[in-house]
Amino acid sequence: MKITNDRTAFYGIVGETIDIYQVEHAAAAAFNQLGGRASLHGIRQKVIVGRDANPSADMMEAAVCAALCAAGADVLTIGTVPSAAVSYLTSCCDALMGIMITGSSQDYEFSGLKFYQSNGRQVTGELLHSIHASIDGHTSLSSKQAGKIKKAAPDVTDIYIEAILNAVDHVMFENLSVAIDCTNSASAGFAAKIFSQMGADVKEVSHVEPTSGEVVSSYTNPSALIEFVRDNQCDIGFAFSADGEVCFAVDNEGKCYDTEKLAAVCSQVLRTPAAPDSPASMVLVSESCHAALAPYINSIGADCRIISGDFSHLLEETEGRRILLTADRNAGVLFPAHFRVPDGILTAAVLLNCLSKSGMALKELSLSMPKFARATSLVTIPASADLPDLGYTNLPEQIRKLRTQLSGDGKIVLTRVDRNKVNIIVEGVNQTQVASVAEQTERLVRKNLKETNGPVKEPLGVSIPPVKPTPKPAPKQEAEEEKKSV
Repeated sequence: MKITNDRTAFYGIVGETIDIYQVEHAAAAAFNQLGGRASLHGIRQKVIVGRDANPSADMMEAAVCAALCAAGADVLTIGTVPSAAVSYLTSCCDALMGIMITGSSQDYEFSGLKFYQSNGRQVTGELLHSIHASIDGHTSLSSKQAGKIKKAAPDVTDIYIEAILNAVDHVMFENLSVAIDCTNSASAGFAAKIFSQMGADVKEVSHVEPTSGEVVSSYTNPSALIEFVRDNQCDIGFAFSADGEVCFAVDNEGKCYDTEKLAAVCSQVLRTPAAPDSPASMVLVSESCHAALAPYINSIGADCRIISGDFSHLLEETEGRRILLTADRNAGVLFPAHFRVPDGILTAAVLLNCLSKSGMALKELSLSMPKFARATSLVTIPASADLPDLGYTNLPEQIRKLRTQLSGDGKIVLTRVDRNKVNIIVEGVNQTQVASVAEQTERLVRKNLKETNGPVKEPLGVSIPPVKPTPKPAPKQEAEEEKKSV
């Protein structure tokens, strides 16, 4: 079973990279690692299980529930819900742990498991690795010890809905037209209900690829949502990821706002005029975010700090501290005061609340924001050539010189995707500069790798037998030969 980012979740393609047996073992191992035990005097520990809309989610849910029951847990299934709903309900329903069956933001064919502790915090890092390492070490219980599966009451998820409404003080948006696209997302069935309760006129997007008949989500194809917002004259539109943790927005002119832009807008409205180190104005962003994000948030009076590492490191830095919000390019926006994991619906609701508080449209709020220009490219060298450690080339010095061509807080990032591939990311506030530097960087990388590896020579298919070394005579034989020579 593969681990995404090595620290946040298990995921893979069922039947190809993971199988149901591994899913069962992972669920039981997590239960044991988090302190699960067989029933004691008839009292069993509870586990909350939710899933996304992935085609394999039903099968995985059955396997997870069976494994948990065999380990001695009572399972409460809550159906197709956003990840944040599992986290929140685990913390407020006296459960030992929660499990979300989702492929996160991976391709639609992926599925996997995210684990949550009793306080709703996501299991990451070393604890997740220990679960992975002990997958094959669990044992099943007898039928008398095994737990039971129970379907939650239909209104149990109302607790999650109420938490979002409370987070925005039940603000009402009369005469506001909101388009939502929850295609292939666990947010379906929740977003429309929540925004309607907030007084908005909700219009749901449902679209099918005309040629293939395949259902396509706007989260991966924003053009459909942009067109829908324009055609239906909506004030704003939102699309949600498969696990419901991430969303992006589209304004009435069709301009897209991703995680970084939404974090910038929310920070601008929600910050408080306090001391720079005040918890009410502190924002944490991961190093995956655009180079211009942290300087901008600092410029508007909030204290923004960049956290090195992936999203799991961001979660660890947030734990136990009062933070306004955190942002990660891939994981979304997290409001720690309300939820312990990111939630796309909450992000959208908070954004609408910010528009209401400021009395401004989304476009107006974003006027002071820098342009988040980004260019990416992938350089592949022949499989027969070896990709050197970039630190041992003259690339770093050349990259530093190119960096001076980017105004503001631009950056150039080179990462090794695998043995023969280098991913190039160039970011800045000027689109023309970014495009030019990205092109120069790609040429530089290609040239440097070619010079480092020399000409690539394909094997000729002729095998040359190795030269056999002359065997060294034994000591006795060597002495006799020496006597003969005398």
